[in-house]
Amino acid sequence: MTRIQECTIADCSQPVEATLDGRTYCREHFISVCYTRLDHYEEIRKGLGLSISDSESLRRFIHECTRQADVIEHTAMDLDNLDRAKLLHIILSASELGRHLRRSPRKAAAIAVRLSSEKIGGTWEENTETVLVSQYGALVQCKHSAKAGETLEVMRADTGEKAIARVAWQRPSGNSDVRIGVEFVSCENFWGLDWGAVEETR
Repeated sequence: MTRIQECTIADCSQPVEATLDGRTYCREHFISVCYTRLDHYEEIRKGLGLSISDSESLRRFIHECTRQADVIEHTAMDLDNLDRAKLLHIILSASELGRHLRRSPRKAAAIAVRLSSEKIGGTWEENTETVLVSQYGALVQCKHSAKAGETLEVMRADTGEKAIARVAWQRPSGNSDVRIGVEFVSCENFWGLDWGAVEETR
């Protein structure tokens, strides 16, 4: 008989809905742990600042917690409005904290991509191109509006390679276009560049 996984928090017998740093959590404790970790990193950032090891730890945490929160938010059948709001807040807070990380260099590059949104009630696809790229995302010209926290699929026109990205921010770009900053959810080097040799674009 297969044993059902349970939350690793002491005295909690609720079923597992997420993992974080190799530990399993029920929904309530996952939300609680995420908030605790976000507060911890924010205190470090405002104090002595994030060290290289802190930055790497935070980067892993951001990728993992946003991915897990997104899965729960999209798949849980019994999600109430309060928990949904908490999960979305965790995603947005993690994205905001991630802006303070030491990121990879940005490179000006016009790479043809197709953006796809599967948002309920507003699916769309658009062929466009990047303005800037980095190891962890891109700045993309877009005719469609996309709110922070929304998930998009990015497909390279040249290779057909696909990656899931989260919208970090959106800004007007003249006429009816906008520019959106996207961060890959789980992709190390989508653009295939040697980032150690890339010269920063200011």
